[in-house]
Amino acid sequence: MENVNVDLAANILKYRKKSGFSQDELAQKLGVTFQAVSKWENAKAAPDIAFLPKMADIFGCCIDDLFSREVKREIHYDHCASFPWADDDVIRGVVCEGRKILQCESLVDRFTFEIIGEAKNVQSECNIEVNGNVSGGCEAGANIAVTGSVSGGCNSGADVVIAGPLSGGCNTGGDITVRGHLSGGCNTGGDILCGGNLSGDIHCGGELTVKGNVEAVRIKGNIVCNSFKCDKVEGDVTVKKAD
Repeated sequence: MENVNVDLAANILKYRKKSGFSQDELAQKLGVTFQAVSKWENAKAAPDIAFLPKMADIFGCCIDDLFSREVKREIHYDHCASFPWADDDVIRGVVCEGRKILQCESLVDRFTFEIIGEAKNVQSECNIEVNGNVSGGCEAGANIAVTGSVSGGCNSGADVVIAGPLSGGCNTGGDITVRGHLSGGCNTGGDILCGGNLSGDIHCGGELTVKGNVEAVRIKGNIVCNSFKCDKVEGDVTVKKAD
């Protein structure tokens, strides 16, 4: 009996089952009989070397994998050298198809870029979640959620929720919820809920609710607040003094 590699026999069986093929289906793909495949898997015979590349393609593995041979696959980082941004300190989360960076609106809500700890400047086409403070601004194609404070402002395609104060302003297509002070103004087509004081120019397409004081040059939208100071208001104002 010929000398048969036992690892090869076991791996043909493993990868065939992993790929969901019967012995007969694999045999048809290779142009051999199912009896030949059975002999390979039982280490009674070895496949001709010419079958190995095609077999690896069918299984979606490497020829080395068929022999249980570990190969270190070097990552060529030079392939990723051409990005459409400078080599700066910004933390960016991207979704790629091959080497193409996706910016498809139908995909952004399916991914979340999560950072645990402090961050300087964060950008992503997807949702962003930061479990900490952001010191240099936050920009997302979808939702932004930060458990701490944000300085440097926020730009979002959807909702923004900041557990602490937000400075630098906020522009978003969704709602803005800031549980601390919000300074730098804001522009949104949705609602604004601020748990502290709000300052800066304000453009609110929905309801503006501020538990603290409001100071702005211009307010566009309806507002409910503790007190306000503004040169120009376009909308209704309801002042509810704190108890």
